[in-house]
Amino acid sequence: MFKSDLGITGYFHLQKFTFHRLGIDMTTRSARVIKIYFLTLQIIALATILIPIAVYSWQHIQEIVEVTNAMAPFMQATISLWKIWRVIYRRKEMAQMAENIYLISTRASAKELTHLIQENNRERLMNTAYYYSVLNTGMLALAAPVLVSFIQYLRLGEFSYIVVLKATYPIDYARPLNYFLIWLWTAVAIYGVIYGSVSVDSLYSWYIHNLVGNFKILQSKLVTAESASELSERRELIYYCIAYHQRIIAMTEQLNIIYQPIVFVQFSLNALQICFLAYQIGSGVVDTVDLPFLFLFMISVGIQLMIYCYGGQHLQNESVNVSKSIYQTINSSSWPNELRKVLLISMMRAQKPSKLTGIFFDVDLPLFLWVWRTAGSYVTLLRSVDQKTM
Repeated sequence: MFKSDLGITGYFHLQKFTFHRLGIDMTTRSARVIKIYFLTLQIIALATILIPIAVYSWQHIQEIVEVTNAMAPFMQATISLWKIWRVIYRRKEMAQMAENIYLISTRASAKELTHLIQENNRERLMNTAYYYSVLNTGMLALAAPVLVSFIQYLRLGEFSYIVVLKATYPIDYARPLNYFLIWLWTAVAIYGVIYGSVSVDSLYSWYIHNLVGNFKILQSKLVTAESASELSERRELIYYCIAYHQRIIAMTEQLNIIYQPIVFVQFSLNALQICFLAYQIGSGVVDTVDLPFLFLFMISVGIQLMIYCYGGQHLQNESVNVSKSIYQTINSSSWPNELRKVLLISMMRAQKPSKLTGIFFDVDLPLFLWVWRTAGSYVTLLRSVDQKTM
């Protein structure tokens, strides 16, 4: 699908890698599933791990620390499972949209390509940090309980059988074989969480930054059109810019349709998830060995939120900047009335920002602040409930 990398370092690399790990080839127009059995195994592991966690939370409903400990990963698993299902359902549209963005980007000149290079570098840095944060969180979650159990065995001569996730498992995990099977089950589920989250979130970021890059290229083309000496050449460039603008807007609207259900579920659960993590960190009753995992988990969720909120705000700002470029262009006295009228219509359309929504809310930086403020309110509520039950 991508015949070249357009001279951009790491172009679509992380997205290709993470989707391949998930079991989907996103570099083909059909986005075929290349590891159907492995993908099915991840879905089953994620879906089934939710049940014992939910049962455990219900059994310990009066113990807020235990409930928050179990529900934070429960919500992340739910979000990741939902993302995987949406990818399976929409994967062809997602791959076709990636191809369309690539094809429209190939028409950029060497000078205009600097905008895409800048945006893709920004996207690559953010997504790489996000990937390693999520990967280290998952690895720490799997390794820490086993390591602590082994250290206690060396010190006390007794293996503690500490599980990765707090849950009411269907088998007794205080036996070596059962403990290993539960650890393996959890490992597959966490693998699904890592690559289900990073693949979808990094692809969203790639879409956003490349669309923003094309909005910037559009503004460069408007400047080029203004400096054209021949009226016929200027007219041709202007009509091309209008068609180019409409195409970018159409792709933005398609992106919103694809990601709207994902964004709605994610942000509906993120405030509670952050609340549970913050409560555990500040409760003072969590084991010291668990704190690095909780901090990493919190950082990963924060980066995940920033990818969506910053991306949505960045897209809004750059789409509105097009109207400013058009306004500066039509003020030139060298423009005939015919082209001024055409540009005026485009300017009116550009004044309406291209927004990404979660059905009931816009995805922008104020939403990022709202999630954290809401999570803080929930933490205060949990602490007051905990004090009353003491």
